[in-house]
Amino acid sequence: MTADRKDDGSINTQSGICAKLEISAKLLRPFPSTYYLNASINGSLHHELIKLFRVDAYICSVHRHISHEDLPMRASTFSNRSQYAMNQDLLAQLQNPPNMSRREYPKIQRVAHHLRNRKDFAEYYSPRMMSLGPIHHGATHLELGEKYKLMWASMYIGGDPQRAQLLHRKIAENIEELKNLYNKDAIDHLSNEELVQVLFLDGCALLEILKHPDILNPEPLNAKVDQLALVRQDALLLENQLPFRVLQLLSDEVPGTKQSELLKQMGNFLRCHHFSQVKPGQNQAEGDSCQQSVVIDTVPAHLLDLLRTTVVTGFRHDQKKLIAKSGTITYRNLKELRAAGIQVKRSESDCPTHITFSSGWISGELRLPEIVVDDTTASIYLNLMAYEVCPDFENNYEISSYVEFLDSLIDHPDDVKELRKANVLHNALGSDEKVADLFNNISTDVVPNAAIYASLREEIEQHYRQRQKTWFALAKAKYFSNPWSIIALIAASVALLLASFQTYFAVFPRHSS
Repeated sequence: MTADRKDDGSINTQSGICAKLEISAKLLRPFPSTYYLNASINGSLHHELIKLFRVDAYICSVHRHISHEDLPMRASTFSNRSQYAMNQDLLAQLQNPPNMSRREYPKIQRVAHHLRNRKDFAEYYSPRMMSLGPIHHGATHLELGEKYKLMWASMYIGGDPQRAQLLHRKIAENIEELKNLYNKDAIDHLSNEELVQVLFLDGCALLEILKHPDILNPEPLNAKVDQLALVRQDALLLENQLPFRVLQLLSDEVPGTKQSELLKQMGNFLRCHHFSQVKPGQNQAEGDSCQQSVVIDTVPAHLLDLLRTTVVTGFRHDQKKLIAKSGTITYRNLKELRAAGIQVKRSESDCPTHITFSSGWISGELRLPEIVVDDTTASIYLNLMAYEVCPDFENNYEISSYVEFLDSLIDHPDDVKELRKANVLHNALGSDEKVADLFNNISTDVVPNAAIYASLREEIEQHYRQRQKTWFALAKAKYFSNPWSIIALIAASVALLLASFQTYFAVFPRHSS
């Protein structure tokens, strides 16, 4: 590159500087930064280059639009060996790393980013009517819910100012304990005074809601059915949970009391949910299932934790039987299982995760508990699975594994139809295609516990690989699927038998004596 010359033959200052910088950059760029520290470079040249880079960089970048990335700044950056010293804050963090231990009762926290960031799923993690707790407090679209919370909190304290002051003081006196039940990022935006107010108001409102669990009777809460339906969904969102300790302080419960009135109310509230384990055939005519007491032997972390506990309680006792003999897991949908002679029937068990399989001489039988799919199904499953993947929650991923198993059974609308015919699945969502899409999508990015259903899958696979059972199943489907096929088969068999007799007597005619 040549520098521009003026009319008198002297070199243009700015062009000359750029020429020198570009030539120096080309010479120094191939060498690593350590070279500038250790190589034997002439000291005066080294300082001259640094001076040029510092003084002339701006002129060159303006004159020739050369970015700073094209300048060999490493020569000046690493000229001082102190740059290699570790940042003291980082060193202190390494010496005192955060505690990532897992426990039975995790802190209330936000949904993991990799779950919330999935397309079309963010709406299932956010409240639509009412916020409970600090995470969504103050959201502008929940202003109507704030009015209802004030009304329900007033109902709970009975308009008694002294009772209101007493309950508020209980929350304030225990605010440090209650803050430890939330992740730090969930409460950072609120002061202690603001947090006390939120927990007091929301806790009183939720307790009033729990006292009236029957959504078909909205009069006691002075609300409409559709509004209460949204409130019930919001009360079971992971980011909308209130600690059980808050409800305990506001309900005048004595800590450690077994089967308290508060736990009964929480159980009855959840019993009206389609996850509730109501006995088969029991309906409102036989007694209001929403008002029947539910025996709870454990103290939950919050309402969503109690729902999960009631779902998996009967499932935990069989963990040792669910270990597979081999590490290979094969997934078969219902269409494939039916082709192998495996019939789907409704289980007598009330536990949603209790699935069994039995293999006979000719056919097999897969028993599933009742599955209800409606507008709340996606929200409930997604929040329960998000709860299970909380970093500080020690669990066996029962709900995630259950949803993943259902996803493996349901690939097409025909699989949903098969479940409906077996009276296993009740579709209140819409078309069978919508149900199939639901289960195919909600299990995305969820890692289940492979050992839970591995033994069951292995039994199904062993049955599937026995060809004689598959052949019999095909014959049964072709010739015995409906009465007309059976009549046609019998008629064909009789015709074949008569034709055989006729041929026999034609070949061997009877001789008269």
